Order: sequence, then C-alpha cells, then structure tokens
Amino acid sequence: MLPDKLEQFLLLRIRGFQDKAAFEKLVKMYGSGVLRFLHFRLPSREDAEDAYSTVLLQVWDYILRTEVKHFNGLLFTVARNVIASHYEKRGRVKIVPIENEDGTEKQIQSALSPQKMMDKVDVSFVREKMKELDEDDQEIIILRYLEGYSVKHIAKYLGKTENTTSVMLHRAIKKLKDLYERT
Repeated sequence: MLPDKLEQFLLLRIRGFQDKAAFEKLVKMYGSGVLRFLHFRLPSREDAEDAYSTVLLQVWDYILRTEVKHFNGLLFTVARNVIASHYEKRGRVKIVPIENEDGTEKQIQSALSPQKMMDKVDVSFVREKMKELDEDDQEIIILRYLEGYSVKHIAKYLGKTENTTSVMLHRAIKKLKDLYERT
C-alpha cells in the first residue's frame, strides 16, 4: 500500500473504530520526527518527553472528533501549540552569567543549569542562532536537516512546489550562515 493510502486507511480505522493499533502504526511512522522537533525546541529532555505525551493525547482526541488528511502535519501543528503553551506556563527564564573570552561577564537567558549549559554549548549556539531566524526558516531547516525529509516531502507538507521549497531552504541556510559569520 502506498504511504498516503496507508495513512488514510489508518486514520479511517482510528476515527471509525478507535483503533489503537492503527494509531501506534502512525506514531511509529512519524513520531520520532516530532520528538526530535520537541527536543530541539524545549530546554530539557523531560520537557520534550512530557510535551510528546501531550501531543499524542491531543492528536488522538482530535482525530476521533475531526477528519484528518495529513497525520504528520497535524502532529507538528499540535507540537507547536504545546511548545507555545509550555513557554507561556513557564514564564520567565533564569539569567545565567557567562564569562566572555576577555574575562568580562555577560548574562544570557537559560532554562538550564550552568553545568548542563556547558555540556550543550554547541547545540545551544546553533539553537540561539536558529531563534534569530523567522519561524518559516526555522521550520524548513528542521524538517530538512534534523528530520531528514526530502525536499519533495517538505514541499508537499508546506503546499509549495519543489523549486520554491529548494529556494526557501537555500535562503534559510544562507541566513543561518550569515548569522554564524557575524559572531
């Protein structure tokens, strides 16, 4: 069965018969990408795993009430909402002092302890630079390089042509590179 046909069949099974096995198959097909997305966007592994559980529960409830055409798109939409909710509930972040190369201190915002932050310096640097990009650029980079989706798949997900998607991806990477070079 083709992936789109299989997905539609499984969605039908869930909506019509509350088939948990069908839901598990869809989660197995698409869940790891959303989990990586949550790990990238949230400050800790525990937050990401809690958010992932919330996403799956909300998606299950939504599918039972509403016809869904693209499971993966729904997962990412719900994930974005859960991330926004997480940060709204959390409120302010800690201010952590960091020593510059010249010995002076600057303060940065972090939800991590200083030790955890030092363990994740490279990731946090990329994360910080990614935050300076607009949401569309962030999303396309995450889909391509963290999720590993092809340009064709991303184009279908975004509802754009492959050519347009390639240009968007190229521009997003160029913006990220320019941000990196300015530091």
